[in-house]
Amino acid sequence: MSSKEVKTALKSARDAIRNKEYKEALKHCKTVLKQEKNNYNAWVFIGVAAAELEQPDQAQGAYKKAAELEPDQLLAWQGLASLYEKCNHINAKDDLPGVYQKLLDLYESVDKQKWCDVCKKLVDLYYQEKKHVEVAQTWHKLIKTRQEEGADNQELHQLWKKLTQLLAESTEDQNNETQQLLLAAFENALDLSDKIPSEDHQVLYRQFIHCLSKFPHETARLKKACEGMINIYPTVQYPLEVLCLHLIESG
Repeated sequence: MSSKEVKTALKSARDAIRNKEYKEALKHCKTVLKQEKNNYNAWVFIGVAAAELEQPDQAQGAYKKAAELEPDQLLAWQGLASLYEKCNHINAKDDLPGVYQKLLDLYESVDKQKWCDVCKKLVDLYYQEKKHVEVAQTWHKLIKTRQEEGADNQELHQLWKKLTQLLAESTEDQNNETQQLLLAAFENALDLSDKIPSEDHQVLYRQFIHCLSKFPHETARLKKACEGMINIYPTVQYPLEVLCLHLIESG
């Protein structure tokens, strides 16, 4: 089989996939592999066709083979991610974070939007697994990237606010690094609020103070936050109540 014939067979496989003739595509790919067992495109096309034929094991094997052959090419990693997202494959839960990490590496210098999209998917996985440190670190990197890309204050406010939502319910399970990222997220979200005073800003301030009240080592920060909220919302009793309770408990 000549090089020209290999190209023709690959084109036939691609056309078959476009026409949803997946079994035909597999035949063309296997013909190519008899001649070139390490043909990257043939393995990727097998992955695509097998996935469409609901043969996840074959699809996974093909994509992984392609990724081993050309680890810095996107197609195989994109195929693996799509496969794991769509089906309850036995390896999906364990392998998908690593696939996303590889996609982040590949997208970082070529497509920031796709990098951000994959980053959010990775955070969702970490959140489901209750991996608080990874949630905080990955989302923090997303915010830093958006800052470097020139995101406006409204978007950054929403990103910082989202981080508080991701972490605020799990403070008892967090290490110090994660707690500090959470508190910094509250402070940044408050600073970037576009309407002060406002109902949303007041709610966020209450959540920040409530969070601080859980950390005995953050007394100075708690006092500063309560005083800050009192200055902006003098008729709101909550920060004063928290301060009084803290003074009573600390003797």
